[in-house]
Amino acid sequence: MSTQQLAGTSRLERGEQPDPHWGEPHPLHDPWILANFQARPTDVLITTAPKAGTTWMQQILHQLCTGGDEAFKDIDGMVPWLERQRPPQTWRQVLEALETRAAPRLFKTHCTWEQTPGRDIARLILTVRDPCDCCISFYHHLMDMTDSALACHGLERPASLDAHVDAWLGFGAWFRNLASWWPQRERDNLLMLPYSDLKADLPAAITRIADFLGWPLTPQTRERAAHLSSFAWMKANSQRFAGRNADGSPMFRPGGFIRKGETGDHKTQLTPDQEARILRRCRQELPVECLAYLGLN
Repeated sequence: MSTQQLAGTSRLERGEQPDPHWGEPHPLHDPWILANFQARPTDVLITTAPKAGTTWMQQILHQLCTGGDEAFKDIDGMVPWLERQRPPQTWRQVLEALETRAAPRLFKTHCTWEQTPGRDIARLILTVRDPCDCCISFYHHLMDMTDSALACHGLERPASLDAHVDAWLGFGAWFRNLASWWPQRERDNLLMLPYSDLKADLPAAITRIADFLGWPLTPQTRERAAHLSSFAWMKANSQRFAGRNADGSPMFRPGGFIRKGETGDHKTQLTPDQEARILRRCRQELPVECLAYLGLN
C-alpha cells in the first residue's frame, strides 16, 4: 500500500492504537470507540459530568425526538452511552451498529471537551449541577448498584460517605468536565443549561432545547415531553433508566436508580467539612465567572 493510500485509510480499518488523549481503556471508557466515531451534523451529544442530569436529558431528547414514547424499554437503547464498552461486542462492532442508527442520533458521554469526538460537527447539550449534589448522588448511585454491576464496571461500593468524598475528589471527573467545557460555552453548537433551570421550569427548558436543536415543537408535544420527563413518571418507571449488565441482569437494586433528583439535597447529608472541601476545590480550579454561574461565589 502506498503512503498516500495509507494516509487515506481510516484508523478503524488499520486498527491503530488511539492517541493517548482519548484516555485509558476502562469498562466505562473505550478510547477506540472515541477515536473512530464518525459524527454527523444531525447528531446530538449530551456531554454532562456524572450525575449532573444526564439521564434526565436522555429522556427529554428521546421524548422530543419521538413526539412522546411511552413504550420504550431502556433509555440506553434509545440514547446510548457513546464511549462505554459493550462486551461481547468489539469496538468495531459497536461503531458499525451506531452507523446504522437513523438521524437524529442521540448519545450521552461523560467526556471532556478535548475527548469528545465530533465536537465541531454535532450539536452538544451540557447540563451543569451543583458539585455537592453530584457527589451525594454518585454516592447513592454506587451504594444502589448490584454487586455484579460493580464488578463488571470496575467500580467499588464506598466504605463510608467520607471515603466516597475522598475518592470523588481524587478522581475529579466533575471538575475536569466543567473546566473543559466552560471556555466553550459561547459556541453556536453548544447549549449549556443549569440543572436548577430544568427543576424550576421544565416546559420552558424543553422549549429552549427544541429551539437550540431547530426541532419543531407544538404545545401538545411540549406538554407530553414534560409529562414523560417529570420526576414522578421517571420514578414510577425507574427500571427503564437503570440499565442492564451485558448478561441482561439488573445494574441496580429495585427502585435504586431514580432517587430524588432534588437541588440542595447535599445539605442534609454532607458535613460542613465535606462541603467545604468540595467548594474549596471548585474555587481552586474554576474561574470566578463559572462559580457565579453555579451560585458558588
